[in-house]
Amino acid sequence: MPPRTPIPIVTVDVKKTAEEQTTTSLHNRWHPDIPPVGTVKEGDLFRVETVEWTGGQIRDDDSAEDVKNVDLTKVHNLSGPVAVTDVSGEPAHPGDLLMVEICNLGPLPGDEWGFTGTFDRENGGGFLTDHFPSATKAIWEFEGIYTSSRHIPGVRFPGIIHPGLIGTAPSKELLDIWNQREGELVANGPDALTLGGVLHTRPLALLPEPKGALLGKLQKGSADWERVAGEAARTIPGRENGGNCDIKNLSRGCRVYFPVFVEGANLSMGDMHFSQGDGEVSFCGAIEMSGFLELRCEILRGGMEQYLTPMGPTKLHVNPIFEIGPLEPRFSEWLVFEGLSVDETGKQHYLDATVAFKRAVLNCIDYLSKFGYTKEQVYLLLSCCPCEGRLSGIVDVPNACATLAIPIAIFDQDIRPKKGGPPVGPRLIKRGDVPKVPYEGSLPIAINPCCHGH
Repeated sequence: MPPRTPIPIVTVDVKKTAEEQTTTSLHNRWHPDIPPVGTVKEGDLFRVETVEWTGGQIRDDDSAEDVKNVDLTKVHNLSGPVAVTDVSGEPAHPGDLLMVEICNLGPLPGDEWGFTGTFDRENGGGFLTDHFPSATKAIWEFEGIYTSSRHIPGVRFPGIIHPGLIGTAPSKELLDIWNQREGELVANGPDALTLGGVLHTRPLALLPEPKGALLGKLQKGSADWERVAGEAARTIPGRENGGNCDIKNLSRGCRVYFPVFVEGANLSMGDMHFSQGDGEVSFCGAIEMSGFLELRCEILRGGMEQYLTPMGPTKLHVNPIFEIGPLEPRFSEWLVFEGLSVDETGKQHYLDATVAFKRAVLNCIDYLSKFGYTKEQVYLLLSCCPCEGRLSGIVDVPNACATLAIPIAIFDQDIRPKKGGPPVGPRLIKRGDVPKVPYEGSLPIAINPCCHGH
């Protein structure tokens, strides 16, 4: 038999923003009442195209003003939902598992570029916003499976293309659980949190927000639109339905087993990445792009009860599982950086894996900045190159140990320690810098100036 041609379910125009698309196949909130845009049967090979996650707000240029002023109420722009039935036409039911196989994916023709950035500290921030408060941006050009950047010269690597966000629709019961628990976190917690001895300004959670909402086929201004916009969950965190988990291994050949919470499962996807490092540490941190996915699905009847054990007060507290596909870049040499549960001020924390990973990232940034890069360049690079993050030890009190492994081959110079120290003087090649909009606010006193990103 000849190869099957994928059934087109969602198409987009890369020259238009999310709001300008003629299709009603995009949404940026989770809600069970967002109608499906199409239906596929299990076994069908179907194609879904996506816009980049900000909906076209970021441009291929040498300024970071667009990143500084990005409207984060409009993200992520997802394609779907897609309803799934079995071969007889019976839809997936709540309690089933939906197996989604990623058969093929990539950039859209004519749009073979992407970006990595850090948000301004007062507009989104990021994992290291106390060290890097300014908005920055790096543009990446794609050449087949490889990418390179005019803003971070001297590195080139193959991508592990994947959707940063893919998941099924929540039921109304699950949606209410999300809104209640995240609302309680905001109500009971401080307006800011302390991480690694430093006060951050990032919100504890992002609650339903009608501003910027895109709700697919629902007509804006209608009673249904207003109700759904006021209830729908933001797409920023991953949850029981999958969602924005930013797992770089969800690539070609991968199979994901999603819990089904509504009739038809209502699968949505977007936030396509050409490449990402474990942790996506700069928040806007993968190589963000438009793209396409070619998928097929199977329905495992009753699969939630058979395979997933609820970890919470209701049967809905489950999470997807996935198989890693057979295709990924091969690297044989790595340089690995450790971090422990001791923050930049020297304060000891008890088995705090977040502090440990933060220190591993900071140690790597400081080290690679000795090879001609600014710390902002390294921060963006670690967020999007195929680096490997590990929780290497969680048993030896009081220090958790986290590691960050960097593939040596992506650099055009040898970055390993050698006698005589790193390059200096005429031997040190300066690598320029990324576009940046200086941060205009004040910074926490607790920051160690020697670690600051300027």
